[in-house]
Amino acid sequence: MTKEEQAQELLKKYIDKKASPAEIAQVERWYASSGIEIPPIEKERKEEIRAVVLQKLRQKMESEPEVKRFRLPGFYQLGKVAAVLLLVSGAGIAGWWLNNRPVDQEKLLSLTTSSREKKKIVFADGSVVVLGPSARLLYPEKFKSRDRTISLTEGEAFFEISPDVNRPFMVKTSHDLYTKVLGTSFRIKAYGKSRLISVAVSTGKVAVGNAHQVFGTLGKGQQIAYDKIDERAEISYTPVKTFVNLRFENTSLQEVARQLEQAYGIRISINNPTLKTLKCSATFNTKQNPEEVLDIICSLHHLRFRISDDHKTFNVYRR
Repeated sequence: MTKEEQAQELLKKYIDKKASPAEIAQVERWYASSGIEIPPIEKERKEEIRAVVLQKLRQKMESEPEVKRFRLPGFYQLGKVAAVLLLVSGAGIAGWWLNNRPVDQEKLLSLTTSSREKKKIVFADGSVVVLGPSARLLYPEKFKSRDRTISLTEGEAFFEISPDVNRPFMVKTSHDLYTKVLGTSFRIKAYGKSRLISVAVSTGKVAVGNAHQVFGTLGKGQQIAYDKIDERAEISYTPVKTFVNLRFENTSLQEVARQLEQAYGIRISINNPTLKTLKCSATFNTKQNPEEVLDIICSLHHLRFRISDDHKTFNVYRR
């Protein structure tokens, strides 16, 4: 079988979703090494796309005869041909780049730490990231209108994400692992020398997965460990309790209650609509129990609250 036939067969299996995990991973590495962001192409153009890409493969192989190759079971890696291959998501083909015009890539800023330091960054939306030692974070100058995506390329970081239902927050690590949130706090450990990538949730919920599947949705006190070699994920409860700050700046009582519910796993009922619009400016820490936090908030507005027998439901009312 010629090199072109091998490339054609692998490409066909990948597009038709018949490739093995090893073959899928190989194509994804080709795409990752290209550094190209490729726009989506409609599925019905699959045959046309395949023909164009195979033509490009042929041209590349003819013009670069000395390309270094590494064997896979029944196939060759064509290292420098990676620029014409791309990641195909679990939902189908994501797109192919059909011409040779340069791609306008998003400008990313970099934040790094030495082996003995930590750094904190506050984004324009109020989200906070605390970077641990020997870590590196990539982020855009300005978040997009539909999502907020950053990359933790090395090390450990703690995230406190501001809620935005219209723009989910995405943290990408190596091996195309994504952590997706709307508003919560969590810690990610993604060291290059470690076999595992871990995500531990302090408050709220996050979804962890890659381009092919969602491994699980984690709640407060849960963590996921992803094995980069075996490509397996395991969910468990975090052995160490973590605490986070809850900052409110002229925040409505309704929003304060929502964030407290998320942080403590409780329910707060405010039956009087006028009370929901009251404003609160204060900073708390989840080391404090919810009764203490609510007592302070209610005292600011001369309010009271009742607690259910199981201490899971709080009813706020005016005196």
